[in-house]
Amino acid sequence: MRGLQGLAATAVATAMLGLSACGNSTSEEPKDAGLPSTPLKVKSAVDSGLRAKFPEGIRTSGVLRAAADPNYAPSAFKNSSGKIIGVGADFAAAITAKTGLRFRWVEMPFDGMLAGLKAHRFDTSWSAWTVTPERTQVLNLVTYLNGGTSAMVKAGNPKDIKKALDLCGRTVAAQTGTAQAQGNMDTLKQRCEEAGRPAVKPMVVPQQTNVNQAVGTGRADAMLADNTAVAYQAKLQPDVFQSVDTILISPQPAGVAVSKDDPRLAAALAATYNALIADGTYAKILKRWDITNAAVKKSRVNAATS
Repeated sequence: MRGLQGLAATAVATAMLGLSACGNSTSEEPKDAGLPSTPLKVKSAVDSGLRAKFPEGIRTSGVLRAAADPNYAPSAFKNSSGKIIGVGADFAAAITAKTGLRFRWVEMPFDGMLAGLKAHRFDTSWSAWTVTPERTQVLNLVTYLNGGTSAMVKAGNPKDIKKALDLCGRTVAAQTGTAQAQGNMDTLKQRCEEAGRPAVKPMVVPQQTNVNQAVGTGRADAMLADNTAVAYQAKLQPDVFQSVDTILISPQPAGVAVSKDDPRLAAALAATYNALIADGTYAKILKRWDITNAAVKKSRVNAATS
């Protein structure tokens, strides 16, 4: 993300890079969706070799400080007891078991995470950042999922939206600052123009809960969000929402963010993810959240992007 100088440049960079492709979902606990409502319990012998890969300060404290905005289901959100759960929380539990390092969650809005990383107020941003060339210039991104933007519509798909060009002329909602509200919406506008169709009508609102509500109430014909978030929300509320699996815009990997000046931590996290892939824990976590189609074969730092 960044690599720009000065306060004005930081503001521009924040707007340009936005949130991860993973849009906020509701913080609602999954009740009858067949999805977890408690954190994963992981048992593993501590791998001293993996632990030794982490920076000395983290090894000494035994704590990895991870920033999270716990309103991003299924990445990180809270259950009815106020405990952070989700894909990210399960990976945190697995990394704790594998390395003996405890996670200390630093809860904050996404738009404060860049400044926090630069000031080293925490070690990593656990927010499923979409890996883009702009971001890898100024951040180290440790990939752990294959992502992409998908569309969600009202249950029954009353507007018969099946492909990206079906969104032309439609009101399409997305969360402020996300890759969906910025790059993806522009991509759709260009596709519609090239096809001689009416332009997409963007509805950009502050929170993903607002985005979901816009579709549920019919104020928006569709919404754009990360494919895993769309799949989760559609499964959580199948009587309200339906995912459009035939639409996948800008498929790219997603990862956790680490400061550019901390390459050792990024490499250590990638090595730990790869150890979890090798021992089967990684696949277990993805299966637990019904996102096995988002699996990566190997975690990398700043994986190549289109």
